[in-house]
Amino acid sequence: MSINEQAVSTLYSVSSLTLDIPALGLHLPVMDVLFTILVHYSYRSALGESHAYIGWGQGLVATLFMASGGGCTVSLIRGETFGLLQSNLTWAIHCFIYWAMFSNSFIYRCTQSLFEMPLGEHLFTLSDAVLRTSAMVQYGIEGVTANPGLGAGKSVAKIICGTLAGCGGGLWIGKITDIQMKRRIKY
Repeated sequence: MSINEQAVSTLYSVSSLTLDIPALGLHLPVMDVLFTILVHYSYRSALGESHAYIGWGQGLVATLFMASGGGCTVSLIRGETFGLLQSNLTWAIHCFIYWAMFSNSFIYRCTQSLFEMPLGEHLFTLSDAVLRTSAMVQYGIEGVTANPGLGAGKSVAKIICGTLAGCGGGLWIGKITDIQMKRRIKY
């Protein structure tokens, strides 16, 4: 097995770690939960006290774009179904964490204390890095190779799709946040 194959195998192993909760019949994806907490915490922190002026639906959509905008952008370009629409669990995780983070300042302060711990922020950042890298490989390399209209030899398509998968949410959220802040200023 080559170093590249070992790296990809390790990446997929780490990104697919689950926490099994037999009583509820759930298999929570650990990296996804940590990443979701990071996204919602970062959004709430960036808004500061202005979070009270953002509607629940509007904020949830903004955080979903932050979390999955890259993969959805690549899917849109390639004419594929959004991965976000293929998982009810992803929606449940995002909705629950968004609700918890924005409805209760105690939860927000507890999360803030997690980020202030010596390795706390690094753990959440690691989840972000693992999932972004996984998205780059999945949407960039493997996704282009598996797409019948593109194929394995399309290096430029792999680079573009991989780059968008890794940073596309950030491209979208900048515009969404600008619109939200301009809307806030008008009132």
